Amino acid sequence: MSVACALALVGTPVLTSATTATASNRVPKPESVIGWAPCADYKLATYEQIAEYYRAIDKASDRMKLVEIGKTSEGRPQLMAIVSSEKNLKDANLKRYRETSVRLSQGDSLSESQARDLAKNGKAIAWVDFGIHSTEVAGHQTAPQFAFDLVTSETPEARAIRDNVITLLVPNVNPDGGTKVAEWYKKNLGGPYQDASYPELYQKYAGHDNNRDWYMFNLQETQNVGRQLFHEWIPQVMHNVHQTAVFPARISIPPYEDPLNPNINPQVVRGVNLVGDAMGQRLDREGKVGALARQSYDIWWNGGARTAPYYHNQIGILTETAHASATPRVYDPATFPKTFADGTSTSEPSVFYPSPWKGGEWHLSQSCDYIKSASWAMLRVASDDREGLLYGVAQMARDGARNGAGTTYVIPADQADFPTATKLVDKLRWNNIQVERAVNSFTVGKRTYPAGSYLVREAQPYRAAVLDLLNPQVYPDRRLYPGGPLEPPYDITGYTLSFQMGVAVDKLGQPVQASTVRVDSPKVPAGVVAGAPKYAYALDPRVNDSSAAVNSLLAAGDKVFRSSAEVTTRSGKLPAGTFLVTPRPGTEARVTALAAQYGLSIAAVDAKPAKVRELVAPRIGLYDGFNNYDEGWTRLALDQFGFGYQKLTNASVRAGDLRAKFDTIVLPDATYNSMRNGRAAGSLPPEYTGGMTDAGVANLKAFVEAGGTVVTLNKAAQLPIKAFDVPVKDVTEGVPDTSYNIPGSVLNLNVDASDPVAAGFGSTASAFVADGPAFEVEDGAQGVTVAATWPKTNLLKSGFLLGEDVIGGKAAVVTAKVGDGQVVMIGFKPQHRAQSHGTYRLLFNAMYLGGQR
Repeated sequence: MSVACALALVGTPVLTSATTATASNRVPKPESVIGWAPCADYKLATYEQIAEYYRAIDKASDRMKLVEIGKTSEGRPQLMAIVSSEKNLKDANLKRYRETSVRLSQGDSLSESQARDLAKNGKAIAWVDFGIHSTEVAGHQTAPQFAFDLVTSETPEARAIRDNVITLLVPNVNPDGGTKVAEWYKKNLGGPYQDASYPELYQKYAGHDNNRDWYMFNLQETQNVGRQLFHEWIPQVMHNVHQTAVFPARISIPPYEDPLNPNINPQVVRGVNLVGDAMGQRLDREGKVGALARQSYDIWWNGGARTAPYYHNQIGILTETAHASATPRVYDPATFPKTFADGTSTSEPSVFYPSPWKGGEWHLSQSCDYIKSASWAMLRVASDDREGLLYGVAQMARDGARNGAGTTYVIPADQADFPTATKLVDKLRWNNIQVERAVNSFTVGKRTYPAGSYLVREAQPYRAAVLDLLNPQVYPDRRLYPGGPLEPPYDITGYTLSFQMGVAVDKLGQPVQASTVRVDSPKVPAGVVAGAPKYAYALDPRVNDSSAAVNSLLAAGDKVFRSSAEVTTRSGKLPAGTFLVTPRPGTEARVTALAAQYGLSIAAVDAKPAKVRELVAPRIGLYDGFNNYDEGWTRLALDQFGFGYQKLTNASVRAGDLRAKFDTIVLPDATYNSMRNGRAAGSLPPEYTGGMTDAGVANLKAFVEAGGTVVTLNKAAQLPIKAFDVPVKDVTEGVPDTSYNIPGSVLNLNVDASDPVAAGFGSTASAFVADGPAFEVEDGAQGVTVAATWPKTNLLKSGFLLGEDVIGGKAAVVTAKVGDGQVVMIGFKPQHRAQSHGTYRLLFNAMYLGGQR
């Protein structure tokens, strides 16, 4: 959904709240609706049951308004509750407080007196969400009781919070998964697989990786929530509830570890520490020991539900409670590790673990109680510091405008893949980054930019987001001792979005004067079809969306060819790999519609080029060994660009006869052993255990030898290297992480555009890499081509790299003949989290090889 459409959907009321004040005894208790007390042993409520309870509160109390914020990936209505005092929730007041929050958050143009007055008269906006990770069950099971307590409690603290704070409660960030996990547990309760984790991706595309989408907004649920977080309400504080505490701690809380991303405003960091300390203090006062800080979680990476808010001047809190199960358990302290990862004792008090947990019996209800206490602590801070929090966001907005005044980023309209550049702008707008579009051409220095180019001025309230998404990250070299292993980052170290998407962005160290209009939601460029051709319509292979158009044309029955040399069109020359669509009845109308849909400039070719091959839609098999995030993200990218595919399970690989069913098989990122062996017998029902086995590996080899194409992503290259006798080795195999370590970074890549796998590329590109293989071709090897190579020096573009001497000069993308077929090994994830549009074409081109005739 575009931002323009998204912003129109502020939230549709689900039920009208009661019009008169309601005593707490009129609000039903959760067990009266769900059937048991939340967080009871051996019980998990589905999302539908929890949603029904939220509707019941909304109907009974005028301290809650329930809104639908969108639909999930599988079509469920996603709900958000707004909880505050009866007075605050009156329509006119609620609208005013929401607008106040937005004005202050974007208040770089507010005067001091205006900001002070708005802060004095506003209400703090606080956010608590549950259930983003569906197997971390305590969060969404806590949601009913927490809502009941917040609505009905009459303690002075609760009344003050309702008076001073408008709390936004999301009972489940991933409703689809919440129901799947609850139903899985119920199905297996009392049997041998009672405590077996849900075996598949519980979010349609991302599974557990759904907390990695918060600057990209690929997933429907991320859009639903992000619209509220970054556009509609812009809360000052938020609590993102998780459940994987660093064992044996009972809950992980702020303060977090270093490193600190330098783009984040200091007020945000101070606020995170303040809330974390309040959580720890409250937990200990209530006798809830075992709260741990400064372990595992840092403040570097952008893109998580609690980290992306930092770049919007919001205080983002992640807590992780222990024991993600409804089955009680006794924990023996004799089995505890002696220390945490940094050497801190797990049994003796220390500064950030002053009340160690000593073990014993643990129930889901205890995890839920910790979550409630932590959330109440955050709301107490929001209530007590209401005015300060509100004024602080206005200060941070002014900081952004002042500190970024000398810099402008220009996204030129004359770059080859401008439709993808427009997608980058859409991502920036989802992040509420201000963007302008040039009405006329303008000149800066010796460079003239055409009309339609986009401008992003660094001087804006969310300058931190601009800096972080459009500039390289420089991750520090952090080790426990010189020459030792790198301290692992929380997630990745380099993720510059313009690099990942392959979009040219000029950073200009000056304000730019141009006639512009503010962009709400960017529109695709105007599509152009340069007349009726004598031979074929030509689609530019440099443009990602040419593949989407080609897939649509193939599905409609049009004939498509690809050139292996440069093509002369009426509009100029296009590079090797150009798609050529020969006319037949209806082709012109389809081509014209697709040009408009995707913003393509489609040229006319009047003479058949000398070197062309017909392209038919390849029959694609996408290997799914169960619960592989990379398979899910690959599926999303294929869906977005209209590639047809079938899921290929372990059972299907073992069954063989693959060549009769497929032309191309894609192996997403996975190790050879994980693909071959799968999950251990007895860990899950039999249909989910075991891998493709040696028989399946042999079937894959037979598929290639019979003319099929196998495409491997990242570590999946281990399979053909170990089992297909290709004359290629991985130079990183066996190299210790003290010598080779790329913990998620963007690297420079040299490309040979004459190779069919690299069709449509220039001589260089940017590639996202996370400890992937690098290839060396055996001397004298036949039938091996190299489409891309790592530079010998200056590999790192964003993030951190250890091992330039290991992979520098080595091959990154290799095609090897095996019998009548071929294996394409891409030594990184070209479709990383559906973010790295700049290398999508490597995957697309490789898959198309199976359909060339």
